[in-house]
Amino acid sequence: MKIIDFARKGNVIRFYLGEDSLETWYGDDWNDYPYECNAGPVYERFVAETQDIVLPFDWLVLEPSDTYRHFEFSKDDMRQRITPCLLIIPPDLVDYSEDFQHYLGMDRVMKVYFGDNIQKFTNLIC
Repeated sequence: MKIIDFARKGNVIRFYLGEDSLETWYGDDWNDYPYECNAGPVYERFVAETQDIVLPFDWLVLEPSDTYRHFEFSKDDMRQRITPCLLIIPPDLVDYSEDFQHYLGMDRVMKVYFGDNIQKFTNLIC
């Protein structure tokens, strides 16, 4: 199963999963920028199941809209893997910043992309 969308409330993440054979998926206004103001969730017809993960309080979870700079992405950009949909930062890397771009290039930061197989994150699934 591959990740085709997400929803986040703090350190709780719901992954929407599609079959590995799924070649394209989308939702309402996935081509609009910025995604956080425009894009709806992936259409239900593409969703095979959901998986929730809960990360400890000291971990940092960021999405592309968590930035101090003016970067705008669409959900189509995420589907095309232009940007990760989430960054999961372990506590020993968390510093003064809560900026997506600050952590993007760091080693050991978990970068979650649409199309990734959920098994890559099985150690995080609750």
